[in-house]
Amino acid sequence: MREPQMCNIVGKIKLDAKNAKEFKEKINDEYRVNMILDNLPLVVPIKRNDQDSTVYQLGFHVGLKGQYTGSKEEKHFIHNHLAFTVKYHRDVQTESARIVGFEVKPFSVKHEYDGKWDEKKTRLTTCDPHAKHTVVNNNSPQEVEENKEIIFTYDVDFQVRL
Repeated sequence: MREPQMCNIVGKIKLDAKNAKEFKEKINDEYRVNMILDNLPLVVPIKRNDQDSTVYQLGFHVGLKGQYTGSKEEKHFIHNHLAFTVKYHRDVQTESARIVGFEVKPFSVKHEYDGKWDEKKTRLTTCDPHAKHTVVNNNSPQEVEENKEIIFTYDVDFQVRL
């Protein structure tokens, strides 16, 4: 614990017609993914514009619907990169830690890589810990369509809370 992780690859899938249809249905029905860490629920922090405060939503949506710039056609996009933040209190006398918060920022990213896929050796060009290249909102989103390849990744950051 307390060692940040960046762009860890969970796995890769290629959508067939059935899986693409099921993901689209889940996105349309606004399904949420819930997780628990040390008995704490996963939350998505949302800054409020009208006040200087943050609200929290339990879990995150499987994906979202939207359009590419300049297009009117609505597409489905999956959240395939998760940026976790684990908040903890540290006991200064014993150096032990207690988890007090579990947050996530979900992203939809069309990951890319060079060469042939090898789960242990492949380095993504869209997210690379060696080059300190992180996922950001302006990355191309991962569309949900038959025969599309989806790579799932995550980051973990740790924050001390006093």
